[in-house]
Amino acid sequence: MPVIDTATTNPETLNSNEKQQIYNGLDTALTVEIWQNLQTLFNTPPSIYKFQLSLQGPCLEMMVRGFKIDQYERQKGIKLLHEQQDILQKRLDRMAQVIWDKPLNPRSQKQLLEFFYQSMHLPEIWTRKKGIAKLSMDREVLEKIELYIHARPIVACILGIRELAKKLDVLEAEVDSDGRIRTSINLGGTETGRLSSSVSSTGSGTNLFNITPELRRMFIADSGWKLCAIDLEQAESREVGRICYEQFNDSSYLDACESGDLHTLTACLIWPNLPWTGDLKADRKIADQLFYRHFSYRDMSKRGGHGSNYYGTPWTMAKHLKVPPKLMVDFQEKYFEAFPCIPKWHRWVAEQLQTTQQITTMFGRQRSFFARPGDDETLREAIAYDPQSCTGDRLNIGLLKIWQHFRGRVQLLLQLYDAVYFQYREDDDEDTIIKEALRLIELKQIIKNNRIFTVPGEAKVGWNWASIAENNPDGLMKYKGSDTRTRTTLLNRPL
Repeated sequence: MPVIDTATTNPETLNSNEKQQIYNGLDTALTVEIWQNLQTLFNTPPSIYKFQLSLQGPCLEMMVRGFKIDQYERQKGIKLLHEQQDILQKRLDRMAQVIWDKPLNPRSQKQLLEFFYQSMHLPEIWTRKKGIAKLSMDREVLEKIELYIHARPIVACILGIRELAKKLDVLEAEVDSDGRIRTSINLGGTETGRLSSSVSSTGSGTNLFNITPELRRMFIADSGWKLCAIDLEQAESREVGRICYEQFNDSSYLDACESGDLHTLTACLIWPNLPWTGDLKADRKIADQLFYRHFSYRDMSKRGGHGSNYYGTPWTMAKHLKVPPKLMVDFQEKYFEAFPCIPKWHRWVAEQLQTTQQITTMFGRQRSFFARPGDDETLREAIAYDPQSCTGDRLNIGLLKIWQHFRGRVQLLLQLYDAVYFQYREDDDEDTIIKEALRLIELKQIIKNNRIFTVPGEAKVGWNWASIAENNPDGLMKYKGSDTRTRTTLLNRPL
């Protein structure tokens, strides 16, 4: 190929072939120039960059393999969701016709704006996103409209139909000709370093990271294979406890996480007047007693504690949990009194935003925050960054170790935020595989004062991705040293 001097060449004298060569050549030359300049900034590639490169192997393997789909369960689910959607649409149409003499399309923003603001004469609700105010009909707005009692059943139908539509999108996603559903796994798709998912490179499949529990039954192990799911227990909470211990020498929250039952212990600290015994098993029964509506004391400790850790306001948490704001105000006061290191951590993160606008995790993953450092949204994002990023890196290290150690013996299927899924042969030594996989995923680290820090894993086994139930005997069950079940066949499965 002749050398083309682009500095002196008149583009009008070039043919289409030569123009294409120049375009591709400049594109490659620019990439090389950028890389050469980046190399001058680092004597060696950063460890995080090398780690991301090492994840290409297991991620490509999961993308190529895909997840086997049970077509019977898939079609059964599609039929059921369509029936539920039709029922809700008929109810919605009956209510809508009373107000404006015609059906209502729950997906049409134009119709919904006209219906609620012109026909029902409700006050307009404006939202502001990226500095632009507009009328919207997203979930947030509909939940505000739901506060008007005469609009509540209509909004409930609209939200229900939309939720069913999302589930149908998953069930009706294109399955490849070999009966497997595939996804693209993006190594650099998030700011925390976590993996992300989207449709496969051929346009089939879907985002497998957003599959809700009720849709998981159609994802199954291959014939002659069995599924194993290993998830990290209370990973983000333990990371919060570690950060507080290392920054402020306060181990109260980390000790609670490592007690064996964080949420029961938290309930003991927040409601000291209950007849606690000091025995976690006995106290668990007390914590499971009803506290407010359908929430137990333990439920409130779990949900309220997680929201409070990430700088959730009592009013925001009350809205999401559907409880009175006063209840959440009282809860958060007691929670921070029990664990004073958590508000200290919040203030420390705020200081980092004001001084450096950077947070670096224990794995060396550094992030710069370019939004306004004094903004509450920026602060919440910065608070969540460290524990979420560390959980993702911790899981990915385990994923890589399992892939390297069991090469050819187990087959990786999916990584899901705080869990790894793989399959192994049914005639293999199940106990050895599970124990070794747990050992590989439980990364032990020495932190302040030579304390050993780890996030334990829990294994579940079965033949489909859903949890075990009376109507799903092949579902995932907690592994306790053995599993005497055998896989059901199509003829004898519960319908």
